[in-house]
Amino acid sequence: MDRKIVELLIEGKSAREIMRLLKLGDRRVRKIRMLAEEYGYVRTADGAPEVVLVPLPHYPEALFPDGPDGRESKASDANTLILARKPWITERLEIGWHPITVFEELGISVSRSSFYRFLHRHGLFEISDNSRKRVVPEIRHSPGEALILDWGKLRDVTDPLSGRKRTLWAFVGVLGYSRYLMVRLVWSNETKLTLVTIESMLREMGGVPLRITSDNPKCFSITASLYEPILNPSFERMAGHYGIRIECLPPADPQKKGKVERMMPFVRRLYEAHGDEWHGIEESQAYLDRKLALANERTHGSTRMKPVQQFVEIEAPALKPLPALAYEPEEVADAVVRRDGHVRFDNKYYSLDEKLIGEKVLILATSERISVYHQGHLAETHERIPSDDPSRMKQTKLHHRKPWEREIENGSIYRARALKLGPDVERFVLGLLNQGEPTPI
Repeated sequence: MDRKIVELLIEGKSAREIMRLLKLGDRRVRKIRMLAEEYGYVRTADGAPEVVLVPLPHYPEALFPDGPDGRESKASDANTLILARKPWITERLEIGWHPITVFEELGISVSRSSFYRFLHRHGLFEISDNSRKRVVPEIRHSPGEALILDWGKLRDVTDPLSGRKRTLWAFVGVLGYSRYLMVRLVWSNETKLTLVTIESMLREMGGVPLRITSDNPKCFSITASLYEPILNPSFERMAGHYGIRIECLPPADPQKKGKVERMMPFVRRLYEAHGDEWHGIEESQAYLDRKLALANERTHGSTRMKPVQQFVEIEAPALKPLPALAYEPEEVADAVVRRDGHVRFDNKYYSLDEKLIGEKVLILATSERISVYHQGHLAETHERIPSDDPSRMKQTKLHHRKPWEREIENGSIYRARALKLGPDVERFVLGLLNQGEPTPI
């Protein structure tokens, strides 16, 4: 529009004519005429514009340079807040923090987009990228040293009966030295199912490695940490049974288990010829087992060796022998002791000492017995009530009752009062109490 106004001025059009032709206001036309005179495009002589020897630049070059952007002189509140934290931000980026981590720990109320614009303006993204550049050494394993585990989504499955959509997961295990590959199809990473699956891998291997390496799902690590993760008690007890060391890797660091991470796309590729039809998890597992048997016979791309040959000849003899007894997987649950002195597990109720009412406890349960722990100490054990027994909902041990309740239970209060009346009365009352009781052996 500026060019059109100047061209009309050069043609000798008046400001009023230009306003009528271009439908512009007087202020806009007067401003452009002043700029045109300033840059020498036109000259007013006796009220009529005349051309000066300054030709118009060719289109699309602008006639007048852009003026200063007023927004640059106005600092936003977010920019002011972030600028005060710039040294802290720079320090974190230099030691390798991701920008999103810095934003989450920033401690000031600004939007993420404002924070990222600040990083761009001050060139801080380059600091973040350069700090994470490093030479990555090879992670080497000796024979029998490590079983590396990971989960990956295999496919979505629609149940033909219910129509419900479920996700089928591939639980992958790779031996660190031989690269022998094992896969189990599972519906979840629930603790009991995971432990049973690991045990099936140990049976396939015919031995026990020195350690299990994985990331930090809840079935392995209750609380993830860079140095001191809090392990899941069930997983810890299973590892103790088999004599396996546990290595839970730090959060967001998949490079430390690249040998199994690289296998996830490979497992999906093995399964892709199966097609979309669904005939049950057992059929898919059998199909994948046939594919894995062939895959373990092929030459590995990194080692240039056949995984099954390396496993049979070198790694299997280095494994520790399996224990004589298999491990019985345990269920784990956190609970709070109710006001009636019982804790709930599997919709059944078990008594504890009244001092623990309101306290948080940890429950470890096998198929026959549950153990309740408080602050790392065993508080009580109970025989597990069958979940399919509707007649038994609560189990209360005698020593958890009040003294008078225990006396009423065993009849001692009645015997004591009868004894005051005479030995014959005591024998009579004892006979009444024993009616319906089983005869002692």
